[in-house]
Amino acid sequence: MTRHDTVTDEVRDATSLYSLGLLDFEEASRFEAHLDACPVCKAELRACNEVLGELALSAPVVSPPPRVKQELLRRSLLPAALVRAGEGEWKATPFPGVEVKQLFVDPATLNVTSLVRLQPGAIYPPHRHVSFEHCYVIEGDVVSTDRALFAGDYEVNGPNSDHSAITSTKGCLLLIINNQRDQLLV
Repeated sequence: MTRHDTVTDEVRDATSLYSLGLLDFEEASRFEAHLDACPVCKAELRACNEVLGELALSAPVVSPPPRVKQELLRRSLLPAALVRAGEGEWKATPFPGVEVKQLFVDPATLNVTSLVRLQPGAIYPPHRHVSFEHCYVIEGDVVSTDRALFAGDYEVNGPNSDHSAITSTKGCLLLIINNQRDQLLV
C-alpha cells in the first residue's frame, strides 16, 4: 500500500475490514506495516474503532431463548483436536537447529500450540509477543539473556512484551502457545 494524502474508499474499506477483524493474516500484517507509515490510515482506523465501540455500547441487551443460546454455543465451539505422539510433522524453521511441530491453531484468536525443538547451540531470534506466550520445558534447557529454564519449568510472557534471543546448551523440547502475529525483532 502507498501512503495516502486523504481518506479514500480504499482507505475506508481497509480500515473497516481490519477493525472488524475480517482481513486474513497476510492482509492484516501488510495493513499493520502500512499503518506505521500512513497517518491518514492511522487516523481513519482510530475513528472506525470509536464508531464500532459506540455501536457495541448502543446495542440493546437481549437474552436469546435457551434453545437458541445452546445451539449458538454448540456451533461456536471448536472441534476437538487429538495429535498422537507419532503424528504430526516436524518442520524446519529459517533458524538452523530449530524445528516446530504445530499441534493446533485457533482460527478465532490465531493462537498456536506447538512443540519446539532446539538443538544444542541453536538460536531463536528476539521477538515481540502480541498476546500471551506460554512456554513449558518438556526436556533439556532453554536460555535467554536473563534466565535459564529446565525440564518442568513454565514461563508466561505478556502481550506487547519483547523476548530476547533464546538458545539451548544441551538441546530442548518445549511446548509453546503463542500467536501467529508475533513479530521477529531482527
